[in-house]
Amino acid sequence: MAQRYAPDARVVYVDNDPIVLAHGRALLAENENTTVVTADLRDPAAILAHPDVRRLIDFSQPVGVMLVGILHHLHDGEDPEGVAKAYMAAVPSGSHLFMTAFCASFPEAAELEETYLRVLGTGRFRTMEELQRFFGDLEMLEPGLVSLPEWRPDEPIPGELTVAERLMAGGIARKP
Repeated sequence: MAQRYAPDARVVYVDNDPIVLAHGRALLAENENTTVVTADLRDPAAILAHPDVRRLIDFSQPVGVMLVGILHHLHDGEDPEGVAKAYMAAVPSGSHLFMTAFCASFPEAAELEETYLRVLGTGRFRTMEELQRFFGDLEMLEPGLVSLPEWRPDEPIPGELTVAERLMAGGIARKP
């Protein structure tokens, strides 16, 4: 997607799922500005030192860090807030963090979280306040951390969001 708007954009995908990795490598085999790295998100030091990451990402220039639909898979003991902050500590001023995660800031969330855990077996929904902490001292871009349909919608939202529409929250922030 990034290369649609900036053809020379360099992108590193990180995953530890063998099926996702095989599919990603097949799709990106002929793209020299993109790679897929087999690694665990919870080990920022290893990922940031990986030769393919160092080859493609110029850490002297602003970087976009995208933690999309992943932090809710980490339990509190795995320090998801610390993981997000470690990646942002490694990038220069002007870099951005884009994060989405399952949100527990509405009454039906507890039941949905139980269903989610039965299916996937791991993770945790977090409140908006907990999710906001992942951004630390970064400068939030408008409209801030909100339910995904509320993040710069193309049209006005016609009414109250449904449970499904409130399920995930997201935001983008800039490192000063």
